[in-house]
Amino acid sequence: MSEEQSLIAKAKNSVIEAIKGVGDITNATVETVSGSLVTALKGTKDISSEAGGLIKNTIIGSIQGIMEVGGEIGSATKNLILGVVTGTKDVATNTLDAVGESTTTLITTTAGLGGNIAQTAKGAIQGTIVGAKDMGENLVDAVAKTSAAIVKGVTEVGGELGSAVKETLIGTAHATKEVGGKTVETISHTAGSLVKATIEFGGDLASSVKGSMIGAIQGTQEIGGTVLDTVSQTASSMVKAVGQVGGDVSSTAKHAVEGAIEGAKHIGVNTSEAASAAATSALQAAGEISSAAGEQVRNAVTGTIGGVKIVLKKPFN
Repeated sequence: MSEEQSLIAKAKNSVIEAIKGVGDITNATVETVSGSLVTALKGTKDISSEAGGLIKNTIIGSIQGIMEVGGEIGSATKNLILGVVTGTKDVATNTLDAVGESTTTLITTTAGLGGNIAQTAKGAIQGTIVGAKDMGENLVDAVAKTSAAIVKGVTEVGGELGSAVKETLIGTAHATKEVGGKTVETISHTAGSLVKATIEFGGDLASSVKGSMIGAIQGTQEIGGTVLDTVSQTASSMVKAVGQVGGDVSSTAKHAVEGAIEGAKHIGVNTSEAASAAATSALQAAGEISSAAGEQVRNAVTGTIGGVKIVLKKPFN
């Protein structure tokens, strides 16, 4: 057995024994993964290729163990990420890089085992947000790293990006509320990071934008937030993020409006108000990029979209 296979098998067996021993998959996962990583990473100072391989193999083995005992990997992902945070913060630098590597590995391995990658993405962002303070990282940077890792993993396995980003945004809402953070700001930033990564990794922008908006709306509604505020800030964030990497801001704006309409229908919010909020904020964000971008977005969001007549708010009406 190779050293790599040995580490995977060791992590797998450790997780199985821990879960059977205490009957609690949550605590067993965090403690076992963190303990395995502390042991494996002693003497390692950076998340180098060597350390990255150790983390990857520990995650693979842990996933195999959880699924072997009948656990649903999606619900365990949050705790796997927290285990990575705990296991790497004191024995190696670049914990945030470790979380990013782990997130992509979680998604690709889960896909290979027939698990739910959308729920895995949700758990990964939740673990990142809850663990951000322990990482000693800015929440914005932590969310950006994990969002990029999610998109990378989903595109690598050819997964359904729209569902993955939707669940990521729902997880963002719940985790941010859990830690007492600024929910709307974190949701909108996550959405921007997701669509930016979608362009960078060659994913389907339409699915990413619409899925992000739908998830932002649903997540906000589930935690009792103000949906229209989320719609406005999310549309703005996505347009700005796409503009930063030279993407199609007009298409982004239109898909954001489509997502707002679909998301509003799902939770019973007035679709005209949601569409108006998304279109107005998208136009304002585009205008901040350039006058040309503003004109392109105005043309894209003027008229009727998804059966809803778009009414721009001040100062664009």
